[in-house]
Amino acid sequence: MTRQSLRIKEKQAPSVDSEMQDVTASSRNNPNTDRKHARDDEYQEELEVEELEEERSRKRARKLGSDGNDQSAEISPKKTKQRMPEQFRKVRGRLGMLERLAKDVPLDVIFEIFCYLEPGDLLRLARTSNDLRGILMSKSSESIWRTARENVEGLPPLPLDLNEPQYAHLLYEAYCHLCNHKGRCETVLWSFRMRCCKNCAIEFPESYDWQYRKDLPLELYNSQVLPQERVQRATRRHRRDVGNFQIAARLKAEYEALQTAEERNAWITRKEEERRAVVAHGRQCETWHQARLNKRTSELSDIRQERKEAILERLAEIGWREEAEKIISKGTWRGDEFSNHKAVKQSKKLTEYGWNNIKAQLVEMLSTHKTERLADERRRSLSQRYARLEKVYNDIKSATDLREPFPALGDILSYKVFEDLIWDTPEDNELTEVFFQEKLAEHLPHLIEEWRPANVQELVEIMQKSVPTASADDLYLATSVFECTICTSRPKMHYPQMFYHSCLTCRPPAVSVSTQRLLTYSSCGPWSSRHLVWSNSGSQIVQTIVEGCSLDPATATIQDLYSVNPLIECTTCYQDPTRHYYQGGRAFMRWPVALGHSSHALVFNSFGEETQQILASEPEPYIYNSNRDACCAHCHKPNLRSFQSLVSHFKAKQVIFFLRHVFSN
Repeated sequence: MTRQSLRIKEKQAPSVDSEMQDVTASSRNNPNTDRKHARDDEYQEELEVEELEEERSRKRARKLGSDGNDQSAEISPKKTKQRMPEQFRKVRGRLGMLERLAKDVPLDVIFEIFCYLEPGDLLRLARTSNDLRGILMSKSSESIWRTARENVEGLPPLPLDLNEPQYAHLLYEAYCHLCNHKGRCETVLWSFRMRCCKNCAIEFPESYDWQYRKDLPLELYNSQVLPQERVQRATRRHRRDVGNFQIAARLKAEYEALQTAEERNAWITRKEEERRAVVAHGRQCETWHQARLNKRTSELSDIRQERKEAILERLAEIGWREEAEKIISKGTWRGDEFSNHKAVKQSKKLTEYGWNNIKAQLVEMLSTHKTERLADERRRSLSQRYARLEKVYNDIKSATDLREPFPALGDILSYKVFEDLIWDTPEDNELTEVFFQEKLAEHLPHLIEEWRPANVQELVEIMQKSVPTASADDLYLATSVFECTICTSRPKMHYPQMFYHSCLTCRPPAVSVSTQRLLTYSSCGPWSSRHLVWSNSGSQIVQTIVEGCSLDPATATIQDLYSVNPLIECTTCYQDPTRHYYQGGRAFMRWPVALGHSSHALVFNSFGEETQQILASEPEPYIYNSNRDACCAHCHKPNLRSFQSLVSHFKAKQVIFFLRHVFSN
């Protein structure tokens, strides 16, 4: 007999009183009809209770006073709850709509509805109420499951070892079957008929492990009956082949229950065929499963993209879209700060309510990014300006006569005119190398005119601490020697060598705004004499050399010593060749090297017949760091890279030159 709902029966108008009497009489004779009418009466009573409650609510609303207090008599909540039918008291929702569906809607209508669903939907419906579970888990509903499975495109057919609900559970229930973790678990072990997360995968034994195979019969282990799966390790990238203790124990029990060898061989053959079918079916399921995941990933990606575009449109209305697009344009394959923001990267459509919730945090993020971006662009622009000015300075310096002090790079960069040009020129105005060339040609002579006397005076003051009567003219004397206190070797320097010593242009302390600006973009500071001192030992050794060359220490200059170019032997540095194979012998040198032999015994130009032999053993000079350009201080010709090019150039210009070398024989 076809089941009808109360709604269908209400549409049927009674024809005559005799028909009603016949129905009443038949209902008395049929117990099923009695139960049905009793259920309909219950439902009718429930509707009446709802209508009564709605009517009383309307009356209370009409009787509200001006003070907002209810002046009507209210129905006790306890009485209302008592009138609720017993079967609906603990049902979620408005009087249990699914309960009504299972009890009142005809089965043919239910079956027709369920045929449009998928197996996963049927599985979840079966868990909502006992009535729906009874309908869907009955043998008669198998056609519904089959039709629902056919609705899924590309889904492999039902395997032989699973029924329809079990198959749907394996395909659609995305939780770990071992730990029951509620998070999504998309790793399906098809041969084991289960899902497993990465943390639980370590519970499976290696398929070749001794603990796994120790209790198994040898014939069973060597066959192709035991299922295997390849799982990923929890802490490693590579995978491992694992088995299943429960399945192995069940197959072992089946195998040992057989008595004869023929039965066991036939069982193994049958199980191997079944396993091959399971493996082949698993491959099909994995292909379908991965395609489903990819489709879902693509759908979520499209939703996120739509949400992102909607957010950009909202940002355009308040003037922040341009900043967001700048963030997106600088993104990598991993995304960008805007697209990866938690308010943007969501797989749900943007609503007005959702936009109002995320608007403030997005504006704050974009405002912070804009501040940082402008500061970064400012730093990059300043760095480029400093680099261009440095290049122009180096080009000018390479073509300048450096026999007189020349300002260091830090002096140029910290000069007020150039500092203001770099820091105060608007970002839109590009300062090119040509622009800096023109400015240096205009201001460099005045800068040198101010800078050189002041720094020369600093040298004179240092010299006067040891020689009170010293003056600027004494800087050219050979006996005027200075040394650097930073260098470990304490190198000796003559005027104007100290102006090109790197330690004296190293990073100064940030004592002023100008120095702080310079140190931000350059490793070279203004020249300073704070690490320069008078060298008493150097002055004494040079005086010894000058006197050894028959020159007057009070008037002899460095050029005088270069002209004499004495051959010097340090007898203190003699080493026995029999005991020092590599460095043994007598130590000969030219005068600049002798500055490092203070308090040693020196012999000058008094070697007689040995002189030619000593000079013959002097090694050929060479240039260290030959990858750097050299420049002639007389004619300023640059790009003299090799020693031979220097020699050829000096010979052509008839310039006397000397190189420092220590040699021994």
